Amino acid sequence: MIQSMERYPAVIAYLDRVCAQVKAKEVHEGIRLEMLSHLEELAVEKAAQGETTEEEAIAEALRHMGDPEQVGKQLHAAHKPKPEWSVIALVAGMIIIGLVSLYALQLSLNGNLLLGRKLVFGFTGVVAMIVLYFIDYRRLLRFSWPLYGATLLLMAAAQFQGVQKYGVVQWISVGSFGFNVYAASPYLLIIAIAGILQREKPVAKSIRQKAQSLAKDAAFYMLIPAFFYVTAPALVYFVIYGFGLAILLLVAGRRKLLFGGFGVLALMLSPLLSSRSFDYLWQRYIAFLNPEESANTGGFYTIHSVEAIRSGGLWGQGFGIANDRLPFVTSDLIYSYMVYSLGWVFGIAVATITLLFIVRIARMGIKLQDSYAKGMIVGLTAILGFQLVWNLLMCVGLLPINGMTLPIMNWNSGTIIELAAVGLMLGAYRRKNMLGSHHGSQAAKV
Repeated sequence: MIQSMERYPAVIAYLDRVCAQVKAKEVHEGIRLEMLSHLEELAVEKAAQGETTEEEAIAEALRHMGDPEQVGKQLHAAHKPKPEWSVIALVAGMIIIGLVSLYALQLSLNGNLLLGRKLVFGFTGVVAMIVLYFIDYRRLLRFSWPLYGATLLLMAAAQFQGVQKYGVVQWISVGSFGFNVYAASPYLLIIAIAGILQREKPVAKSIRQKAQSLAKDAAFYMLIPAFFYVTAPALVYFVIYGFGLAILLLVAGRRKLLFGGFGVLALMLSPLLSSRSFDYLWQRYIAFLNPEESANTGGFYTIHSVEAIRSGGLWGQGFGIANDRLPFVTSDLIYSYMVYSLGWVFGIAVATITLLFIVRIARMGIKLQDSYAKGMIVGLTAILGFQLVWNLLMCVGLLPINGMTLPIMNWNSGTIIELAAVGLMLGAYRRKNMLGSHHGSQAAKV
C-alpha cells in the first residue's frame, strides 16, 4: 500500500513539508520510508473503524500525524549533525603546539629548518581534515578494495621507483616534495580493510570453506602487506600497521583471524630475524637496555634525550635556544627539544593533551552504532595512539628510539594523512545521529 500512497498529492506534499525542516538531506529518504509506513498503518486502522474511502482514511491519518512543520523540526533536532567539540579543541591545541615547535626550531637552527616546506605540509593537512570532515565517509565504502590495491601499488612503486633516504626506499617524489608512502600506508590500509570487513556478507559455510576464507583473509590483511613492509624495509610502520589491524579485528569480532593470521605470520617471519634489517633493529633495542655500553649502536640517543628533558627545568632554557647535543630535533626527538626549550610545564601540557586526545577519539568510536565507522575510527585511533604514546615514552627513556615520530605536532609530509584521518573520524562521528536503520542497511549493500 506504501507505493500506492505515494501517488496521493496530499501525502507527497506532507512529506515534502516535513523534509523541508530537516537540513540533513542524507536522512530524507529514510524519513519518507518510515513516515509512509506509519501512514499506512494509521490509514488501515482508520479504514477498519468504519465505512470510509481510502482517500478519507489517508486524510485522517495525515491529520493524526500532526503539523508537518512541527514534526519536521523534531526530526531535524534528532538527526542534526553532532560535532565532537572536545576532540576538535584538542586537535586545534595540537596544531598550535606544532606551530610553536616549528618556530622554536627555526630559531634554534638559524633558519635551516625549511620552514616554508613544513608549513605547506601542515596547512595542507588542515585543509584535508576540513574537507573530509564535511564529506560523507560512507562514500569510501565502495572504494575499499580499490583503496587497498592502490596502497599496495604505491608501496611497490616506492620500492622500485622511489627515492632512497636514510638507507631505505620508502619515498615517492612529487616535484620538489617527497612523500613517505610507507608512513601513510597504515592509515590507508586500515580504512580499506574496515570497509572490506563491512562489505563481507555472512553466509553458511562448511569447515573447508571457513578454512579457505580464513586463509584468504590472512593473506590479504597480513601476509601481502607484511611482504612489502619487510622487503622495504619499513619495520616500524609494519608494527604500527599490525597494531592497528589487531585492534580493528578485535572490535570486528574476528578473533580467529586475529590469532590464526598473526600466528602464521610470526612463523613465516621467524627466518628473517637474522637478516640485516632485523639485526639493526635488535641492536637499537639492546642499546636501549644498555645505553652506557651501546654508544656505537645508538644508546647515546636515549642518554641525550633524557639529559635534554632533565635540563629543561620548569620553564625551559629559552624559546628557540639551540641544543647541539640533542640529535633528531626535527623528527624523532622533537618532544625532547620542546621540553628543553619550553620547560616541564609545557611538556606536561603536551602529554596531557595527547592522552586526552587518544581517550576522546577512542570513546568517540566506541559510541558509534555503525560498524563501518566504529571499525574505521578504532583502527585509526590505534595507529595514531600507538605512535603518540611510543614517541613520548621513548623521549623520556622508557622505550627504545626507533624512528617513531610525533603525529600531528611534528609537521612533515605524513602530517597530511594524519590530519586527513582525524577529519575522517570527526566526520563519521558528526553523522552518528544522521544514520538510521535504513541507511545502515543501504551501506551494507553498497
